[in-house]
Amino acid sequence: MNCFVRESWESGGIRGEDAYEAWVDKLMSAQGSDWCPGKTPSGPFSASLRHKVIGNINVIESRCDPCSGYRTERHADNIEEPSVILLSYLEGGEHIEFGGERYTVAAGDTFVWDSSKATQFEVYEPLHKVALAMPSRLLSHNALSALNQMPRKFDPSSGSRFLLNNLIRAVADRDFDDAEVESETILDAVNAFVLGALPADLHHDKSLRERQRCEIMRYIDQHLPDPTLSVSQIASVHRISKRYLHWLFRDESVTVNELIILKRLAGCQRDLSSPVGGHLQIGQIAYAWGFANISHFSKRYRAQYQESPTETRQRAAEEMV
Repeated sequence: MNCFVRESWESGGIRGEDAYEAWVDKLMSAQGSDWCPGKTPSGPFSASLRHKVIGNINVIESRCDPCSGYRTERHADNIEEPSVILLSYLEGGEHIEFGGERYTVAAGDTFVWDSSKATQFEVYEPLHKVALAMPSRLLSHNALSALNQMPRKFDPSSGSRFLLNNLIRAVADRDFDDAEVESETILDAVNAFVLGALPADLHHDKSLRERQRCEIMRYIDQHLPDPTLSVSQIASVHRISKRYLHWLFRDESVTVNELIILKRLAGCQRDLSSPVGGHLQIGQIAYAWGFANISHFSKRYRAQYQESPTETRQRAAEEMV
């Protein structure tokens, strides 16, 4: 799937009130959400919009004269698919009220809002900004948690803010041949930069990567009996790409798939060596730890422990005599 421009529009010769109404319709359509326009600007109104799609990401570059609008709690409650929008400001500025806080944003700033809360905005001078809009489900749990803990206007001194700003602008300026692959890369970068912008006092003692690894390891340990446990499932549940998952575990001596198998084998060995599991057949133990194929289990078990499951059970029984 290629990146494609869904619409390129500018008010051009449309007059005042008609231009403003057309602009509101175009912006709502591009964002995929409803909001209420404020008072219609008096006099001429100029605006433009370029909307392109990269996989599941909408990229919206817009310009507009001073105007205002708002979204109520009712609008937020009626959203079918919650979304997150990252904004990079190139020119002009606006006031934003979001989540009970008031922000003033201008050229060089980065702001993140989501569709879950009521919002008000007022463009106070001609504005030029770029937005990356994406379903909230595509961001990792950690990134969404970070957004709920930090100011939505990123700290100007943050290196992650600088990188995120450049990412948003680069995505707007460039077209991509393989949108599916590129959208995963963009999402990985967004997750990393949002988490990197989290204030230091909220990072606690562990690094971001270590916290993510611990969360995923807990998930793996809890779901070892599930035969469908896989790299794809883990990535989907944690709202990260498979590539990012492999990156998190890049220092391990084995792959994530191999790690799952080794943990399952260790569980089987414990049960085979324990009198508690003595009444269970070997196949039952293998199935209980997520192995769907007994032949495959037996081969992997012998390769790992240099003995068969039966030999492990016999040796354990002899040692207890």
